[in-house]
Amino acid sequence: MDEFKDEMNETKKKSKKGIILIIVAIVVIVGAYFGSEYYIESTKFISTDNAKVDTKIFQITSGTSGKLTKINVAIGDSVQSGQILGRAEGGPYIKSPIDGEVMDIKADLGQLVSPSDVIFVVAGVDDMYITANIEEDDILKVAEGQEVAVSLDAYGNKSFSGYVEKVDKITSNKLSNMTTSFTTSGTYTKVTQLIPIKIKLNENINLKNIIGTNANIKIKIK
Repeated sequence: MDEFKDEMNETKKKSKKGIILIIVAIVVIVGAYFGSEYYIESTKFISTDNAKVDTKIFQITSGTSGKLTKINVAIGDSVQSGQILGRAEGGPYIKSPIDGEVMDIKADLGQLVSPSDVIFVVAGVDDMYITANIEEDDILKVAEGQEVAVSLDAYGNKSFSGYVEKVDKITSNKLSNMTTSFTTSGTYTKVTQLIPIKIKLNENINLKNIIGTNANIKIKIK
């Protein structure tokens, strides 16, 4: 009887070991599969959620000190390059530098303004695009003309097709005149740098009301 119990216990132990080995094998296989999938994905695509709907935006100042005597446009109006937007007392006409749309008017008629005060904000809505920031380790893999899948948060993450139109040759830190991360002690903290790229969509969709909203992009590099 004792021998039978011992045999049963031994069988149970072997069975448990077998189950554990099977589980370990499954975990290893699944891990290897997803690891290989990730590797293949990383060699064929570059993805980032550091991307936004973008366009050229001009903040137009009064150019003089005085009372704002004319406002010739309203928010949402389409304007042409050189069109008179308004005027401050005794100053030059305030003109639009581009064809675009008036996004904001930051002063009221009769308000006193200074030369540096922004009065009008005009956006170039006929040339909308996606700006994505690519890490320096990946930037040399990116080239103009590469296919891009773009999903827009404002469109419920719906995916659109596009292409890389431009790759900047300078980091976003340098473009914004940010200082380097050197310290007075002579030490240096390395920070991954980002290079902006410009992506155009193939579909003609309305982006002018979602400027600055988030996007996710996946660039096909092979």
